[in-house]
Amino acid sequence: MKIKLFFATLLVMFAAALSAQNIDVKGVVKDATTGEPVAYAYVKVAGTQNGAYTNELGEYKLRADANATLEVSLMGYAIQLVKVEKRGVVNVNLVAEAVSLDDVTVVAFGTKRKEDLVGSVSSLKKEIIDNSVQSSVTKALEGAVAGVTVISSSGQPGSDASIVVRGIGSINAGKTALIVLDGAPYNGSLSDINPADIESLTVSKDAVSNSLYGSRAANGVVLVTTKKGRSITPQITFKGTLGVNSRGVSEYNLANDPKEFYELTWYGIRNTNWASNGGDLAQANAYASANLLKELGNYNSFIIPAGEQLVGTDGKLNPNAQFRYYDPFYDAMFDSSLRQEYVLSASGANDKLDYYISAGYLNEDAYVTGSSYERFTLRANVNSQLKKWLKIGMNLSYSNTQSRGVLEDAGKASNPFDVARSWAPIYPVYAYDAAGNVVVDDLGNPVYDKGTGQTAGTVSRPTAQDQNIIINLKEDIRKAKYDNIGARTYVETKFLKDFKFTMNYSYDLKMYNGLTYYTPTVGDGASFKGRGTKSTYNARTTNFNQLLSYDKTIGKHNISAMVGHESYNYDYDDLSAQKINFYDPMNPQPDNGGAMQYITGSTSGRAIEGYFVKADYNYDYKYYFSAALRRDGSSRFHKDNRWGTFWTIGGSWRISQERFMEGAKGWLNDLKIRASYGTQGNEGGIDSMSYVDQYSVSWDGSAHSLSYAYYANPDLTWEKQKTVDVGIDFKLFNRVYGSIDWFNRATSDMLFQKTLPFSSGREYKWENIGSMRNTGIELELNVDIFNKKDLKWTVTLIGSHYKNKITRLPDENRVDGITSGSQKLMEGHSLYTWYTYEFAGFDPTTGKPSWYKDVLDSEGNPTGERETTEDYNQATRYLLDKTGIPDFQGGLNTTFSWKGIDVSIATAFQIGGYAYDSQYVSTMSQSFYVSHNKDLWKTWNPETSEGKYPIWNANANTSGLTSTSTLYLTNASYFSIRNLTVGYSFPRSWMKKLGIGNIRVFCSADNLLFVSKRKGFDPRLTMSGVQSSVGGYSQMRTVTGGVQFNF
Repeated sequence: MKIKLFFATLLVMFAAALSAQNIDVKGVVKDATTGEPVAYAYVKVAGTQNGAYTNELGEYKLRADANATLEVSLMGYAIQLVKVEKRGVVNVNLVAEAVSLDDVTVVAFGTKRKEDLVGSVSSLKKEIIDNSVQSSVTKALEGAVAGVTVISSSGQPGSDASIVVRGIGSINAGKTALIVLDGAPYNGSLSDINPADIESLTVSKDAVSNSLYGSRAANGVVLVTTKKGRSITPQITFKGTLGVNSRGVSEYNLANDPKEFYELTWYGIRNTNWASNGGDLAQANAYASANLLKELGNYNSFIIPAGEQLVGTDGKLNPNAQFRYYDPFYDAMFDSSLRQEYVLSASGANDKLDYYISAGYLNEDAYVTGSSYERFTLRANVNSQLKKWLKIGMNLSYSNTQSRGVLEDAGKASNPFDVARSWAPIYPVYAYDAAGNVVVDDLGNPVYDKGTGQTAGTVSRPTAQDQNIIINLKEDIRKAKYDNIGARTYVETKFLKDFKFTMNYSYDLKMYNGLTYYTPTVGDGASFKGRGTKSTYNARTTNFNQLLSYDKTIGKHNISAMVGHESYNYDYDDLSAQKINFYDPMNPQPDNGGAMQYITGSTSGRAIEGYFVKADYNYDYKYYFSAALRRDGSSRFHKDNRWGTFWTIGGSWRISQERFMEGAKGWLNDLKIRASYGTQGNEGGIDSMSYVDQYSVSWDGSAHSLSYAYYANPDLTWEKQKTVDVGIDFKLFNRVYGSIDWFNRATSDMLFQKTLPFSSGREYKWENIGSMRNTGIELELNVDIFNKKDLKWTVTLIGSHYKNKITRLPDENRVDGITSGSQKLMEGHSLYTWYTYEFAGFDPTTGKPSWYKDVLDSEGNPTGERETTEDYNQATRYLLDKTGIPDFQGGLNTTFSWKGIDVSIATAFQIGGYAYDSQYVSTMSQSFYVSHNKDLWKTWNPETSEGKYPIWNANANTSGLTSTSTLYLTNASYFSIRNLTVGYSFPRSWMKKLGIGNIRVFCSADNLLFVSKRKGFDPRLTMSGVQSSVGGYSQMRTVTGGVQFNF
């Protein structure tokens, strides 16, 4: 009887305990962005089927364990996990699924809470995307994400910047990040996507974060996610902007005033003559005055009395000179232009369906005559929960872009930037008579000066005869039209409670139609009586994957796993034809042309097949573990070397969740350490069929001939990369938060084009040889100075530093390295280490330049000592302790809002590194008839025996002013204000009375300020610091005003 009573008492106590652990929980679910209640959200106890839907007021109620975790989900939103912690009221804020805020981040095939990440992932802040007025979102990344380098080699509207993550991953294979658009690899231009359609942009940096994208992700991944509908109330949004484009980087400090130009040219002629006449200054002064106009082709912007000289022997302009003309090409080529953009979208959602539909139009003229860009976009993103276990969706897009560009090839006479920088300001656009009047033809049209005697008193311009860049800009044609079609579709099924099977299919088609036409009127096309080229190509990309995932919560154990297969295919075909001798000079179409110059066409393609598995585990959201394995096969390699296996492993520990940290909860909100290691492959940069010899076929009119186009190597295989990442994520005082990362990327089996001896019968052979390492540290620090309902102010510092080192070269190059222009590849040094002549100054009595050279012993070997030489050909090239890689780069950004006012400032900066300022060097030319940099005044002066640079001596065998040396290696530091936006949103209470959700007016400026070591110098043009091939199209400054309506 006592035993029965004991067990009965025990049973009652156990039942009471169970009853005590279950409590009633209720709350309200709201949209984190709008603050509006969210209806039809499903709130359940994690790991169970116990749940309830919210009503139209966002309210829910259920019974749960006092220590349970609630899982809140709704289509269009990220799943939210919230601990009950014995509370009776648990309110939840849901974040839109595609939004990467502080607590939710887009990752491969889904989203994760920031706290749950094992790898290194950073997100571009939403306001930076929204405020940027660039045609391509790539340029908004500059200074906005730690570890990301943005290279903008052209300011042409519609051009993309190159995105490089965590240094240089390869020498000859791909170096830029993989772009993933809505879950599928994307080969198109991000400028084809309307930035207003982009919800988030996330940069995934380490191996464990990129594991599911396989070999294509060796250089990082940029995940772009477009918008979805999320509001129960249908939303209609209109945004319109109108603004002005102008040049964002100033020109070099040129002597553009005719008076200064003539005086500076006189100075150069005088010094040149002094250097060759035995040092007679008076004779040199007289010679310069007598020969000034002769050296300039008798182009005289002034009218001077008969028998007098334009510039006297004192080097000053004749006081009797009267102005004749000032018509420089620079002013005719560059001017401010109009930019306009409009976007209309509609979106909405309920428990069964969400949709987002948009249309956009952009039209902008560049600051360069003849350069423009026009874009029209459409997008429709629809997702439907057909059944509780079945979900489907489709994201369709179309864009049409048309651009008119200019020639950007460095050194070409039709390159407007080279002309603006090199043609003297005394050479006019139009022809002028002796009195300074524009010459007109029989029809009254102004006559262009082509440098062949059109202007009175001239016979031949000393440079670029029969050229006029303004005619080229108006009559030459460089049109490019793109039609882009994109589709993303999926089917998702849930079964057996914890399993999900998803099929994703993507299709991208890029269709190009281009026309290039050189006018027969002047310039390059004149000798051919017009030359026109018409080109087309189609590029198709398909990606199909199947994913089986498992997600289970057992008590405090959270387990997820995924297995999948992916098939990627890319194919490309093109056709191009050129004709000359055009009948009608204003008709560029081939039917108007005469002789066919060529017609060419080709097709190519590649494929990647991948199989992968990934597993994630965490215990009580404190201890995390992740591992993945992927096996990829690439069609670029021979079947015996096609497959590569790559794996990753990572873990993290949320120290702040430990009991022993409870005493720090007052100031330590979150602290997590994480680490990952993985291997990846890289197969970019080589031929699509590297194992088969490729040939070029030519026809001489009677027979075919073959020549090698590509030398194959069937033994070629993947470059391999081993990556280590260690990071800390933190949040202090609910105010200071961010992350610090250290990484090490080691690349081996690098793809090298090895030169072969002549006796082999082959010029080169691609091989897997060489290795390289990138090591660095990254910082992201955010401070919420104010975080109140009506007053918010956040400051963000982004920074990164990395070092690059070549650890192994081919055996035959290990001692002497591989010379690449003015840089050299050497073991133990950076890929971009400078290798050039060292400037040693100049003789203080003659101004002659000198350079350093090695002292040699009797056998011709360097003794280790150096001496100087005035013979440039005898100078020695040295491997310098200077590289194109900066010491530190980043950005300082801030956002501020008070009541309805919002202010956002985004900056970018770089400290250190060296670039060779080739464009500046071109302005220091010793030729008299070209444009002159004002720094030529600082050349050595025989009258004072002082100067910063060597003497200006146009007769010298070697120019001390333009010869490649350390003289023009320039510190590559810079600072820019990338964007400044000021806006005002009218009070919601006012808008409600008008039936409008919100009205915001704003003004935004991109590239507002740029400061570097030298006016005109832009280190952002290249990553290596070598700027000799850059065409000079500097970034645009855009200032716009706009309004946005939400209904």
